[in-house]
Amino acid sequence: MSEEPVFIRSKWGTSRYVYNHNNPVGLALIILTPIIAFGALFLMQAESSWSDGELRDAVRQANRTLDGSVHAPYVHSSVSIHIRDAVEETGVGPDLGVKVFEYDEGQYEISTDDTTVEFCMQVKELLLEKDPISPVYAERTLQTSVTEGSC
Repeated sequence: MSEEPVFIRSKWGTSRYVYNHNNPVGLALIILTPIIAFGALFLMQAESSWSDGELRDAVRQANRTLDGSVHAPYVHSSVSIHIRDAVEETGVGPDLGVKVFEYDEGQYEISTDDTTVEFCMQVKELLLEKDPISPVYAERTLQTSVTEGSC
């Protein structure tokens, strides 16, 4: 075992402690610390971006969740926000980053900045009430289907 300490005072004008390269443990720490730091940064970046497969699975699962569900306009301000929330709440992929663009009446394009695939969700809204007082606030049942590709 080396007589040298693992940590020594810096000779660069500060009184802080640094790894001692003359000690085998200190030398190992000098080598391993940046490798572990770069590995952690890489993992954090990988977990914060969508892959094509993750988006595909999340959109299909959100489609199954939304099909037949009730949309209340007074709770969800728009169907596009309802779709985005459903995709993000699947637990597949990161929690953020989904873009939903209303392409045409009842057609919504779903994508992310991280992926090359896009999905087109067709949504039909059927009023639950026969004669609502105001169609703006009437609850609706959603009928959804999704296809891969832009709308």
